Amino acid sequence: MNKQDITVPIETLYSINRSIIDSKADRYSFIEDPIKLNITKKPDWKTIEIPIHPDKKEKRTLELGDIFISKKDYDNFKGKEIRLLHLFNVELNKESKVTSIDNKNIRKINWISNFVKAKILLPNGQWLEGIVDEGVKELKKNDVIQFERFGFVKFDNVKKSNSEEVYEFWFAHK
Repeated sequence: MNKQDITVPIETLYSINRSIIDSKADRYSFIEDPIKLNITKKPDWKTIEIPIHPDKKEKRTLELGDIFISKKDYDNFKGKEIRLLHLFNVELNKESKVTSIDNKNIRKINWISNFVKAKILLPNGQWLEGIVDEGVKELKKNDVIQFERFGFVKFDNVKKSNSEEVYEFWFAHK
């Protein structure tokens, strides 16, 4: 011990916290500013199984319907072949076509089919709105999860807004 003040960078604290919660936090998808893809020649799959965590064998089943991605991803990768995470590869355009089901070494982006509305409280006090996959309906208050490619969040509650349910989360860190 000494009399000098010590500051610990916040990234160091996040890193320590990440090492504690990463193995326990199941994975879900969050999409801000969603847009619906018009996909042609897609497989006639009704459901797909996806891992709940990269290190766990457990999977959950998602029903497939319309596919939504973020407008930002669409704008960034339009005209390019990308992989819809855990699903298939598409060439993004107004009419996106499936190019293959093989897991190629190409850019992977999140997608959601069946969803619920969500809000995430950010550290600056602002709310970020979007959609999350409906698997979050099974969460209990204070469950910590990871929105893939977004960060760790804690589930707070479900609020009614204009007769719609909105799932609220608190952002923890990347």
